[in-house]
Amino acid sequence: MKQIHLGVFEVNAVNHLTQGIWVHPEHRRVNFTSIDYWIEIAKLLERGKFDFMFFADTYGYPKNSKELAFREGNGGANDPMLLVPALAQATEHLAFTVTTSTTYEAPVANARRFTTLDHVTKGRIGYNIVTTSNPTAADLFGKEEFIPHDERYDRADEFLEISYKLWEGCWQDDAIVLDRANRIFADPDKVHYLDHQGKYFRVKGFHSAPPSPQRTPVLFQAGSSERGRAFAARHAEGVFLKAPSTEILREQVADIRRRAASYGRDPYGIKVFTGLSVVTAPTREEAQRKYEEYMSYQSREAALNAYATITGIDLTKLDPDSYFENISTERGQTHTDRYTKYSKTKKKVREVIDDFLKKGFRGLTVVGSPTEVADQIQAWVEETDVDGFNLEPYVTPGSYVDFIELVVPILQERGLFKKEYAPGTFREKLFGQGRPRLPGHHPGSRYRNPDTLKSAVAEGSV
Repeated sequence: MKQIHLGVFEVNAVNHLTQGIWVHPEHRRVNFTSIDYWIEIAKLLERGKFDFMFFADTYGYPKNSKELAFREGNGGANDPMLLVPALAQATEHLAFTVTTSTTYEAPVANARRFTTLDHVTKGRIGYNIVTTSNPTAADLFGKEEFIPHDERYDRADEFLEISYKLWEGCWQDDAIVLDRANRIFADPDKVHYLDHQGKYFRVKGFHSAPPSPQRTPVLFQAGSSERGRAFAARHAEGVFLKAPSTEILREQVADIRRRAASYGRDPYGIKVFTGLSVVTAPTREEAQRKYEEYMSYQSREAALNAYATITGIDLTKLDPDSYFENISTERGQTHTDRYTKYSKTKKKVREVIDDFLKKGFRGLTVVGSPTEVADQIQAWVEETDVDGFNLEPYVTPGSYVDFIELVVPILQERGLFKKEYAPGTFREKLFGQGRPRLPGHHPGSRYRNPDTLKSAVAEGSV
């Protein structure tokens, strides 16, 4: 029986997946600016033996809906990366996956931050690679043009090539000498010069940060589009998928594994996660009442505005009786594809609105008793071949407490989830002890050879 991995899907902001639920009296993420709140959450998750916290993040601002966005808590967020040192200090095993953008970050600065965090966490850091679908981010960074969807991934390929050169190639494993008597901190012959001349980036110099426990952080990618899955199959070690049905999810998981094999990678060298929303209580009736109470706090107005922000499609401006078809967007495509290419039937706009208000940006959802929840999780794993779930809370910490106290013991008893943490880095916890670094089948491993630090763009590597 497959033993699953569990993360939580978080943001360093007040609002998240169900727009408006921030006003619920038990939802304590209103304290997101307090490090004490986040430390409490991290300690709780470690008590529940969760593998990691997955922090989503994005650049952008509410361009056409300032009043609604700020009123409903969709207009402000802190940087999740800066939480990590404090959370790592408060825990021993819990890992942290943080989002940064290949479109708006500089690869050298980004690589140094992740190397530093890998040192600080003792090898418990992951990197969620995003290309940023919000065009208002271009305004914030002084860019005149918004890069089209597929080209953002082309740029991300080159961004990752530079990152691998920095993380894997600049410093040899034995470069650090620490010889005080002879005044040698590092052997200069074992620290190598990077010369990258590409289409999107030019980088010359050295990676200033000495190699960390994992060197390259555990790489995640979240996106279900055709180009996103191709990128994930090449680079990612963890893939976060969302699909409108378990049938589609199973097809997407199999597709990721096929694509990985075509790149010469081990298809099971990628852990595939999907979102999981759980409302549970001792009985199904209690859980259903709790779910309905949670949903009563949803803001219809804010939810549809959030859909427009992510996809670029304002459903309120479309004829509700027209069919939702011939939809094209250069922004996030996961939540348009679910109603078009992945839908078994043509849907009218009003059906799309009703479905989105019910499910929002959430993945799989189960409401029931602890045993019913565990049964459903086990069935989904067997049906789809996913490796784990990112738990998507309704209220915090309540959603986590319910899951840890009521569901986790059943999963553990069935052998579906670990009872104790294994030692080692984040990568070792996911893939096995003795494997702290990128495996040989991963394309990033080729940059351990110093000769590859010169630009490989001409060789077709990106």
